[in-house]
Amino acid sequence: MENEKENSIKILEKQPTEQDPYIVNNYPYGFRLRTQIKYWVETTKNGQRFCSQTLNPKTNMWNKPKKSTYSNIILVGLNQEEHITYTSLSMYSSKEAQDFKQKYESFFNDYQKTEIINIIKMLEVYDKIEYKIEPVKYRNMITGEISTCINIFDLKHCERVNENNQVITPVDEDKHNQEQKETNRRINQAAVSNAAKITGIDQAIKTFKRSG
Repeated sequence: MENEKENSIKILEKQPTEQDPYIVNNYPYGFRLRTQIKYWVETTKNGQRFCSQTLNPKTNMWNKPKKSTYSNIILVGLNQEEHITYTSLSMYSSKEAQDFKQKYESFFNDYQKTEIINIIKMLEVYDKIEYKIEPVKYRNMITGEISTCINIFDLKHCERVNENNQVITPVDEDKHNQEQKETNRRINQAAVSNAAKITGIDQAIKTFKRSG
């Protein structure tokens, strides 16, 4: 059983919950025994998780559930072999979110309908942001040589410099980090505000926290 990424998944019309799980009988347990296994999707403030739990045929007690990592949205279905599987969505790209919505929207519950709107509206903002990654530059204090690649044993003889080859002091670095943090805060605020126009600020903030 795995996170299904192909188009072969057949989404269940009725999505399983902990109170009303999808149960499979005659499930292998160890080398010889057979038992039951049940599947469901758990929804918490952190998002959704795919869960499974087997019945111990020796004690007739349910074992501890196994749970996937959190995603924003999870839908359960069957693969080509008619085995239970699932597909999931988190906040990665607007194209992925739009494709997911177009393909599976008819299966969404109320939580998922709100979540997909927030994801798409937030990604509208994030997709406009361009990130520039610059290599870290070091100057050898003995030779004066400047390089972006140094031996770890030479690190103690080097100091970091900026694009103008000026030494970066702790004060400079702290100022840069604070400026970057403020920029990120404004971007996130704009993304949440864009989603809040449709679903409301409380729901938008919840989605943002789940996606962090």
